[in-house]
Amino acid sequence: MKNIVFLLALLVFVSCSDFLDLDNPNKKTTLSSWKTNEDLESGVATIYNAFLEEPAGYWEIQAMQMKECRTENYTTRNDVQGRYAISTFKNTPSTNESTKIFRSLYVGIFRANQVIHYAEEITGTDETKKQQLVAEAKFLRGLNYFILAIEFGDAPIITQLITDQSEYFTSKSPQVEVWNQAVSDLQDAKASLPVKYPTDKIGRATKGAAIAFLGKAYLFQEMWDKAEQEFRLLTDNEAEYGYGLLENYAHLFDGMHENSKESVFEIQFSLEGGPDIWGTENNPAMKVHSTTMAQECAPGEVGGWFELIPTKVLLEAFMKEGTKDDNFDPRALATLAWDYPGCVYYTYNFTEKFEKDAVWPRKGQNWWNKDEGDWKSTLNEYPMRYADVLLMLAEAYTMQNKVSLAAPLVHRIRERAQLKDISSTMNSWNQNQMMQEIMHQRNLEFAREGMRFYDLRRWGILEQVIKESQVEGYNNYTPRYNYYPIPEEELNNNPNITQNDAWK
Repeated sequence: MKNIVFLLALLVFVSCSDFLDLDNPNKKTTLSSWKTNEDLESGVATIYNAFLEEPAGYWEIQAMQMKECRTENYTTRNDVQGRYAISTFKNTPSTNESTKIFRSLYVGIFRANQVIHYAEEITGTDETKKQQLVAEAKFLRGLNYFILAIEFGDAPIITQLITDQSEYFTSKSPQVEVWNQAVSDLQDAKASLPVKYPTDKIGRATKGAAIAFLGKAYLFQEMWDKAEQEFRLLTDNEAEYGYGLLENYAHLFDGMHENSKESVFEIQFSLEGGPDIWGTENNPAMKVHSTTMAQECAPGEVGGWFELIPTKVLLEAFMKEGTKDDNFDPRALATLAWDYPGCVYYTYNFTEKFEKDAVWPRKGQNWWNKDEGDWKSTLNEYPMRYADVLLMLAEAYTMQNKVSLAAPLVHRIRERAQLKDISSTMNSWNQNQMMQEIMHQRNLEFAREGMRFYDLRRWGILEQVIKESQVEGYNNYTPRYNYYPIPEEELNNNPNITQNDAWK
């Protein structure tokens, strides 16, 4: 693990230079640098920041595009060689973009390990506050291991600070153990995180976020009863946690209704920035900088780089069912722009500015803004929405043959989308019929939110969907591309690690 360790040391020391007294980046940080809860809080901030640091952060522009361009719903340009290779199933262990994700996840893990380690050595502080900060670090470490499990499968597990050269080279653990580590961290976080924060700390991980991701970890492992148990802690106690669905789906992505009742865990972007890693003095929530996702994905006609392009396959999926008033599904209108009567995109009439057959993204774009050259966007990303909790609980019920319990949950999603009320019909469905509806609704509900690839894979239909779609690169797909390979540079530097079986 030598490559990771030195990289993590360097990045963490740079990020924490305001509170870490370091001379040699190969040495463990000194205890004198970690004296108070404020030091721990600064350390926790750097764990969040690992998700946003360009170009490898898991909710930054590159990784967000890679989540989608491996599905039938989106393609990418060929100007970034590695990302294009991933999109068309030609990537290798030396592909730089997946290597950066691997590095980034261990940056977050190393930073979390620092907070957890040094918290034990800090005395004379508010113990409740310290326990909460450790829980926050464990949530974030657990989330990093969750991502490792879904992106790489087998991976090294590191839960202690590296203090000796003999510890540099960590062997790989099987995927089930990576899942176990994620579950363990999320369980610990669940026990000590608060249900809510004051408004000046919005964006930080809550007990509800830990419960939701714990349930999702169980769902991905097909532990349906355990997933149900976790999700019901939220759905049976909506008033306590404050969760619900926004009435208007488009409000989720308009930049004016962020951190709403539907937000379970939300990645914060802001124009505030500045030297304070929490944003500004008046807003210590984790809002470090803006995102250029708007320019990355906007059409060339308005100065964008069109790096993530929706396919006709996605548009056709939205067209399968209209609203009860025979209009377009509002999720289609919030997710995509195309040539329909009255479509306005980047303040232009679509038919006058864009190609007639084009389909462009709306979700994640500040498409109401015409100011070319000012591409900073503050639109947040959603690792977990309450709609996801509802549909995952519906799936857990369905897979246990409790189809009638799934029906009202799916109805809530359909009702918000203004679709026809088919509750009575759903009540008579069998397991397969309900799962088909859940799969369809998840596709429409979370398009562009980075879930589709992992859903298709766990349902066992990834190959079928990719090949039937015939999107670019479909003929290159084989099951080896279900997970990223262990990066070649890691294999070269760590004699104790081996390549995952599919890539040997």
